[in-house]
Amino acid sequence: MDISVFLSHNHQNKPFVRKLARDLENQGVRYWLDEAEMKVGDSLIQKIREGIDAVDFFAVVLSPNSVNAPWVANELDVAMHHQINGKSIKVLPIMLRDCALPGFLIGKVYADFRNENEYRESFRKLINSMGLVFNASAMDSVESGNNLGTALDKAFSKLLPIMSKPFHRPFQYMGMTIEKAEKAVGKKANDAGNIIVENEECRMLLEAEGNFISYVEVDIKRTVPHYQNQEFDSEPVLGVLSIGLSELELARKQTHYHTYYDHRKKLKLSVSCMYDGAPLTVAFSSKYYGM
Repeated sequence: MDISVFLSHNHQNKPFVRKLARDLENQGVRYWLDEAEMKVGDSLIQKIREGIDAVDFFAVVLSPNSVNAPWVANELDVAMHHQINGKSIKVLPIMLRDCALPGFLIGKVYADFRNENEYRESFRKLINSMGLVFNASAMDSVESGNNLGTALDKAFSKLLPIMSKPFHRPFQYMGMTIEKAEKAVGKKANDAGNIIVENEECRMLLEAEGNFISYVEVDIKRTVPHYQNQEFDSEPVLGVLSIGLSELELARKQTHYHTYYDHRKKLKLSVSCMYDGAPLTVAFSSKYYGM
């Protein structure tokens, strides 16, 4: 079952929402999150309405900050309007901090995340309320070690951009048909069946084998020039793509090439300097996973 959720929140609740988004994705739930979807020049109102139109659930994170935030109120109003007009969307109130509920949420059962020590159990109940079976092993794989927030913080400290779609978490294209990948990134494949997407910050190659994407490579342009004898930290580079080290196992580390395995997705992931003067590159492949 392909389930999707819109994550409505105030920016002050961003650390919690990033963690929630990561854990939802590890349970197989697609999410709409502003920093992943919005690009410079986008119409905020249009993108938000498109996002809400495309999901099954609307999760609103409730706190004193969010209930008074105009954008959260606007997003919630759109979601409730959808319900009134018969669209199949369910509102999921998520209580993060004690606050006065908007009138139309009073009496609704909410997911209670007020106690940080009970996050796992609260998250399990949220997943169950979406009609899904909680995957404990997927949760266990990311509960230790460095998390996504650390990778994002390091990226910011290195003045690297956090990329939105189509560069956000690009392993999502692995295994897609060429046709589906074309729609997802908004670009047509070339005669070889490969898709190239580029902006000022990134260049991404989606390489096909047969009719399916089997390899993804992303060049982080702001890291150029880099040299193969120059040490580097993988974490901020992965943070650009919203990937945390807690999702990965470090397999090998050389000066110019770091190899990781993503055991949940059965992928080999590398961060490397391909040649002197190049940008750092993040690549995803299933072909040599575990080798």
